Amino acid sequence: MEQSKKENRTIINIGTSLMVVILIGMAFAVIAALAISSSHNNYSLSEKLMTHTNEYYAASNQAYETIAKTDWADQEFTVDINENQVLNVKVASGEITCWQVENISSWEADSTQPVITIQD
Repeated sequence: MEQSKKENRTIINIGTSLMVVILIGMAFAVIAALAISSSHNNYSLSEKLMTHTNEYYAASNQAYETIAKTDWADQEFTVDINENQVLNVKVASGEITCWQVENISSWEADSTQPVITIQD
């Protein structure tokens, strides 16, 4: 009789341990999938930021070249950054008085989320 109790206990303990190991393995798999997804999104965002920064500095360099060619004369002009933005520059009395990025088109999100509207 004592022999059968020990056998039953051993089988229950092995089953419980196996379930815990399986749950831990599944948790690690979910964490790994989330980490991969997060790193992919961060990479995409970094690429967009790099592109935007390069466009801004190219426009900035072009503006400085224009100012230098005219020997810091009083002037006001715009430089295209990309299809959505321009850099407004104004030089007065040998100093830059305006250096402003302006959006020339309406902003649109990269993706849309469904929104529920409540109508009265």
